[in-house]
Amino acid sequence: MALLKIMPKPRVQKGMALRGPQPPCEGAVPASGATLWRQTSSSLDTAFTMLESLIVVTVAGIIAAMVVPQAYQAVKAYRLHADASALADQLNLARMRAASQFAPYRVVVNVASGTYWREELCGDTSTSTDSTCTSAYNTFTTPVIEGGTQYALEGDSFSGCRPSAIGTSSYPGTIQADPTPCPDPVEIYFNTRGAPVDSSGDPLGSGGAVIYIRNQYNQVDAVTVAIGGAVTVWNWDAASSSWVKR
Repeated sequence: MALLKIMPKPRVQKGMALRGPQPPCEGAVPASGATLWRQTSSSLDTAFTMLESLIVVTVAGIIAAMVVPQAYQAVKAYRLHADASALADQLNLARMRAASQFAPYRVVVNVASGTYWREELCGDTSTSTDSTCTSAYNTFTTPVIEGGTQYALEGDSFSGCRPSAIGTSSYPGTIQADPTPCPDPVEIYFNTRGAPVDSSGDPLGSGGAVIYIRNQYNQVDAVTVAIGGAVTVWNWDAASSSWVKR
């Protein structure tokens, strides 16, 4: 008769690890394919509190209160500044064309229609060639307009004299006085050296020439031509009651 061998029960010593799958300890990273253990501790809650939300809304409101008015003013003045810059470009181009072509040029600003253009003048053309050329600063029988007629943007208007909102003694740049009477059209001439002159070819008085541009919000820009020929754009700052160079 076979005898059964009884094996002794294995002892588990203190500190000995048990074999077989064990649940991971808290904070341990589970192996690939193992079941993830989720911790439900309240410390993982990342939602904003009501107080934090109110602080964010308040700060955003303060920033908006400071930025929105400035942005609104900038939008209102956008077209005004665009017209002033475009007119300054025409004056600079007329000045350069006069010197390069060795022929007088002028820029004509029609106040009533809100238009302007750049035009070549007779120069040394004789009356036998064109009967209207009795002076170097006369226009040809068929006007030589370069670049076509330009138009002020909607809401903007031109003037050869300061708008009523401007202080009685405030002039942009080197300008010293308003012309009398206020001209329409406003004509700015350049001689063959590109220097600004009057319709007879004489140097300008009153510190140069100026054209004012105003929009429907009573904001005002000015384009000046100094006696030396420099063309500058200015903006009337109502807060300080002064002209600011742009």
